[in-house]
Amino acid sequence: MGQPILLRGALILSMDPAIGDLPQGDILVQDGTIRAVAASIPAPDGALVVDCAGRIALPGMVNGHIHLAQSMQRGLSTEHAFGGYFQTIVLRHSNRMTPADVQLADHAGGLEQIAAGVTTVMDWSRETMSPDHADAALAGLDAAGIRAILAYTAPPIPQGGDAAAIHGRMIAHARSLLAARAEGLVRIWTCLQGPDFTPLEPALADMRRLAELGVPIAIHTGASIYPNRKPGLLRLLDAQGLLNERLQIVHANGHEPAEYKLAAERGVMLCSTPEVEMRMGHGHPAMFQAAAAGMKVSVGTDIPSMVGGGLLPQLRVALAAELHRINLAALAAGQGVPATPPITARQMLEFATIGGARGLGLDRVTGSLTPGKRADLLLVRADQPLTAPRSDPAGLVLLQASAGEIETVLVDGRFRKRDGRLVDPGADAVFARLQTRAEEMAAAASR
Repeated sequence: MGQPILLRGALILSMDPAIGDLPQGDILVQDGTIRAVAASIPAPDGALVVDCAGRIALPGMVNGHIHLAQSMQRGLSTEHAFGGYFQTIVLRHSNRMTPADVQLADHAGGLEQIAAGVTTVMDWSRETMSPDHADAALAGLDAAGIRAILAYTAPPIPQGGDAAAIHGRMIAHARSLLAARAEGLVRIWTCLQGPDFTPLEPALADMRRLAELGVPIAIHTGASIYPNRKPGLLRLLDAQGLLNERLQIVHANGHEPAEYKLAAERGVMLCSTPEVEMRMGHGHPAMFQAAAAGMKVSVGTDIPSMVGGGLLPQLRVALAAELHRINLAALAAGQGVPATPPITARQMLEFATIGGARGLGLDRVTGSLTPGKRADLLLVRADQPLTAPRSDPAGLVLLQASAGEIETVLVDGRFRKRDGRLVDPGADAVFARLQTRAEEMAAAASR
C-alpha cells in the first residue's frame, strides 16, 4: 500500500466538475488515496508507473442493490417471473444456505462484480438469517476485496413465539458489527421486507426498532406486484417520521410524482434495477423521475439468479427504456421524435459513479477521481475490436465496452483486476467450489 502508483497517459473521465475530462492525463495513488489528477505528474521516487496509453480512466462503478449471495443460484431465474422467483430462489434456496454457503457466494459474487468494473456493492442480504450468516457474509466480502455495504436482514415480527428474541439477538449483533466496522471497506446497514410486503403496523414497528441503530434501512417499495402494496406509502412513512436520509427505497416505480418530491426533500435514497424491474412487472424504471425530483439515485443489478454482467448492461437497458417512453409520448402528441436524445451518455455514467455513490451516502469516499477520495477506479481499453476508434469516450464506455475491455480495477488503491484478469490467486478455486455447491443445492431443492 505504501508504494505510489502513477497511472500515466490515460484519457480521464473524472466525474468531478472541478477537474473535468483530460484527453491525456495522469493519476497518482498512494496509501489507497487519490493524491493528484493532472495533465502531467512527476513520478515520485519508487513509484510503480503504469502506461495507460489507449485506456480510458474513470471512477469505479457503484452497484446500489444486489442480492449478492444469489451468485450461487446464477441462471436459475432465467425463465422466472416474480412469483416463480420468490417460490424457487427465496423459499427453496436463500433460506437453506449455510453460513459457509453465504461466505462462498459473497466471495464469488464480489469477484464477479470487480471483473465487471464495480468497486462498490450494496448487498441486500436476505441470507443473513443469523449472526453466523452475517459474519460469513462479511468474511466473503472481505475476501473479495470489494467496497461494500452489508444490509443485515432483521426478521419481521410477528414470526412465531421466539421472533422477538431472535430479532433482539440480531439487533445486538448488528450493534457489535457497527462498532467493529466503523472504518474500512465494508459498512453495515439493515434491510427489511417493508410495508409493501407485510401488514402495516408490524412493518412500522420493525422500522422503528431498526431506526434506533442509526444506520440506513433499505426496503422494497412501490411495485403493483407486491402482495401488500400500499398507495401513498411514502406520505405514510413521512407521517411516522420514517422518511429520512437513512432510508433507501428500492425499485419504487409506482409512487405518485409528489411522493418522489417529498422523498427528495427528506433526503431519501432510491435504487433502480431496470432489467429485473421491466422483466418482472415492477413498472417502468423510476430512476429518471426520481432524479428529476431531486432524489439521490443509484442503479443496481438486483438478482444474480437472473442477470449479471455488472452495471453497464443496466445502464443500457435503462437508457433504451426511457428514450422509448419519451419517443412514444412525442409520437402520441403528434410531434416528431426528438432529433437529439434528451439523455446523454455522461448522465448515464454519472448514475453508476458519482450519482451511485451519492445514492449510498458514499460520495465523500468514492464515485469520482477527486484528490482525497479513496482510489476506486477503472481502466477501460479503447483500442480493442469492440472499442476502437475512440471517438466519444463516454459513449464508448456506456454503449460499446464490456467486462472484457475493463482491463484494470483498483479498489481502495489495490489492484483487484490487472491485465484483464482478477488478481486473486484463489479465484479459480472459489468458482470451482461455487459450481459444486450450486449443483448440490439444486439437487436438494428439486427433491
